[in-house]
Amino acid sequence: MILAGAAGMIFGRLIGFLLAWVGALSGACFLYWISGTFGKEYFTKKLKKRFNFDIRKIEDKNIFLLLLISRIFPVVPTPVINVGSGVSGVPFWIFFSASALGKIPWAIIYVSMGNYLIKTQNIINTLTMIGAIFLISFLGISYFRKKILK
Repeated sequence: MILAGAAGMIFGRLIGFLLAWVGALSGACFLYWISGTFGKEYFTKKLKKRFNFDIRKIEDKNIFLLLLISRIFPVVPTPVINVGSGVSGVPFWIFFSASALGKIPWAIIYVSMGNYLIKTQNIINTLTMIGAIFLISFLGISYFRKKILK
């Protein structure tokens, strides 16, 4: 977060946002590619054998929404999403588009918060902002967990 804020200070908020967003998206795509290339066959067989489950039977629209929600509300750690998508055979363009859209809010938050934390001397405002982000994330996670479990 601090590096994204520093990028925002050095290059401006727009370029800092683009650097944070492209960097996060590039890393996600690289991990997707590595895991899909080297682990897809093994994990697909394991999932099918153990759970009698094939992700290719899920509609693309539902996969997209699940990935998008997982990106916006960090229910699942990012590396798990990347590797899980790669090994389970999620189509690349669905993974890419859901990741690209889902990473936009967090790139904005990283650049803004990092920029603010570098410049600020007011700890109360900083803690209030961090608390608001956690509260919004918690409410979003709770809402979508209830909706998904129904």
